[in-house]
Amino acid sequence: MSKYSFLILSFFVILLVSSCKRHKMHKKEIVAVDTLDSQMMRTEKPVLLTEEVAKVKPSKDVPVVAKIDVKPAEIDFNYLNIKSKVNYVSTGSEEQSFPVNIHIKKDSIIWLSIVVGLEGARGIITKDSVIFLDRLHRTYYKYDFASLSKQFNFNINYDLVQSILIGNMPIKKRETDVVEKQEGSFVIKQKEGFVSIENSIAEANLKLQKVNASDETGDSKMEIDYSNFLAITDLIFPQDIRAKIDAKKDGRVVQTSINLQHNKIEALDQSPGFAFSIPKSYVPK
Repeated sequence: MSKYSFLILSFFVILLVSSCKRHKMHKKEIVAVDTLDSQMMRTEKPVLLTEEVAKVKPSKDVPVVAKIDVKPAEIDFNYLNIKSKVNYVSTGSEEQSFPVNIHIKKDSIIWLSIVVGLEGARGIITKDSVIFLDRLHRTYYKYDFASLSKQFNFNINYDLVQSILIGNMPIKKRETDVVEKQEGSFVIKQKEGFVSIENSIAEANLKLQKVNASDETGDSKMEIDYSNFLAITDLIFPQDIRAKIDAKKDGRVVQTSINLQHNKIEALDQSPGFAFSIPKSYVPK
């Protein structure tokens, strides 16, 4: 495992964005499902869809426009314990694959640990910062979201990272977003700075299935696919997250693929633990 491998998962979101710039745990039942079928419909009640006719006085010159109102289904939880596998490959680099354990406290903390025999890296993501320990080289990396957002001219924050990891819309739906109806899905179109984003929402259960993003120049584009959903009581999680990124660098297109497979997901009522500290002997990088 390269000394930078442990950074790949933590910067799953940052890589996507930068490429487009340029006392006792109570475990809930987990049921695997292969497709968006009737079993999902029984575990999660779809939000009612409505079409509101815009209040425009009909005339020959001003047609009546129907507004589609759709509310994507989001995952709500207290704590999550996730065991995953990351596969990463980019043009000119060797393919890398490694396991990662993820603990999440909703809207607060994401804890990561990569163990290959021994723990090679540990990281923690909070509302303010991202910190990672490279145990192989006794160093650590520390970043804050404010600086990262300024660097990439895009609002990078904790909520964005959490949403992509669990399959919620990376940027929550806003009143100003454009919604279009397509066969079997709704497409929510958004604009964030220089990036155009399209979110594909399944009509059957209102879950996010695909995200497409591209910058204004068209030089960079990104696609995230969510599939192989898991039904956990009344929640539906994507087990497979696959990202494909094309970005121009030094006059050539660099292609990057990041696959994140959640092999085990537990929704918990109490904390799975978030132990983290920087040893005094570690050197900042």
